[in-house]
Amino acid sequence: MNIKLLEVFLAVVDHKTMSAAANRLFTTQPNISLMIKDLENYYSTRLFNRVSKRLYLTPEGIKLEKYARKVMADFKEMNEAMFNQNKIIRIGASVTVGQYLLNGYLKKLKSLMQNIEFEVVINNTAEIEKLILNNRIDIAIVEGKVNSKNIIQVEILEDELIAILSYDYPLDNNIKSLSDLELLPWVSREEGSHYRNQFEIDMNERKIYPQVVFRATNLETIIQAVENQYGFAIISKIAAEEALKKQSLKQLNFADYSCPRSIRYIYNRNHDKDPIISQILDYINNKL
Repeated sequence: MNIKLLEVFLAVVDHKTMSAAANRLFTTQPNISLMIKDLENYYSTRLFNRVSKRLYLTPEGIKLEKYARKVMADFKEMNEAMFNQNKIIRIGASVTVGQYLLNGYLKKLKSLMQNIEFEVVINNTAEIEKLILNNRIDIAIVEGKVNSKNIIQVEILEDELIAILSYDYPLDNNIKSLSDLELLPWVSREEGSHYRNQFEIDMNERKIYPQVVFRATNLETIIQAVENQYGFAIISKIAAEEALKKQSLKQLNFADYSCPRSIRYIYNRNHDKDPIISQILDYINNKL
């Protein structure tokens, strides 16, 4: 049964005439009359008696009113619970963003959008791209390269991949060009990583192969290894910022190479009209 029939039935009960009920529900009197007839046919009973142009409930109508008011109250409560429930937004982040930037964005977003719950996925940019395309996450902030034309990407911060070395590392030779990195031991990511960063890709294309002496997955472990003079590493300048300021690390500069990149938010082109996503993007674009 259409719950709209119960709404019409209660409007007639409350307003005593079909024309008054029609005015209340912004419809016509014939339409109200037809819906009451449908309801009577559904239960195979008469619900109203007409006396002096007013409608009065029959015993069966009195019984139905009791249940109809309970059903409508439960229906209203259900809608309030469902429509007012917190919406979940799934946010992705690449590893560097997740470790150094995401908490700042989330803290501000949570204070501005208190009816939104956030679920977070941190992975390399290639995996985040797949999750965006498969609608497994709604929006992401990444620093790696994104290839799909079905993903919208907008720069929000500038970054750079840099080579870092312990501030007190004893250098026998000045490092002037990218190829000079072969003179230094390399603190690298784990062997067999499927997604190398652009700096490493460029070294490989130039046939520059420093000797790897330390491998790690965790970025903090890599930074600590460099600070302990195991060798140089290639990381985001954002990730190195604090250590560069306190002079536990120094940046190696090359006359023939630099590797600028951007931090971007990305989302599936299909979500371009989503009002919640648009609101989040407005906050990010205004630097929160």
